[in-house]
Amino acid sequence: MKWSSSPVVLGILILTSCSSSLSVPEEESALVKGASITDASFQALSGKLQQAMERGGPAYAVEFCSLNALSILDSLSSAHGATIRRTSDRIRNPQDLPYDEEARILRTMLAEWKQVNNETAIRPRIELHGDSIAYYRPIFINTPACLKCHGIPGSTLDSAAQAEITARYEQDQATGYAINDLRGVWSVRWKR
Repeated sequence: MKWSSSPVVLGILILTSCSSSLSVPEEESALVKGASITDASFQALSGKLQQAMERGGPAYAVEFCSLNALSILDSLSSAHGATIRRTSDRIRNPQDLPYDEEARILRTMLAEWKQVNNETAIRPRIELHGDSIAYYRPIFINTPACLKCHGIPGSTLDSAAQAEITARYEQDQATGYAINDLRGVWSVRWKR
């Protein structure tokens, strides 16, 4: 999974982000802060998952994620003074079910994705919610390693991982993805 946070992209994001009562400097700062938090969160979570994959393969990574992903994000949330979540329209863990505003953002991003099928066209968003700033950033499937747990059953989805997923998540919907598919969204919120 990857994303861009270059100054040019950030400038475009400022011009195209969701309308709010944030000033341009506040929006720019929020976009930088949100990108920094999601970059750090992605690095921490993917690093731990990669270690789990190396230690015991995809099935062990599913087990590790089911037991540790939420606590890793909780710890990162505390460290950053924010609430950090990952959510999707096709969830695995019921605790990741999108809130109303996240579901709205997901629908918008998915509609854009279906229209252009280009990850650079799906931009992070900033919204003001009362006294909080919300930052939403798309998550894409960008490596074959992601497909071992989120790929197509009988093809790219690892069979041992699939058995572990079935055992842990009876209502799993988080498979069937291909490289470059929009998997979900990072949702980060902090006090303004």
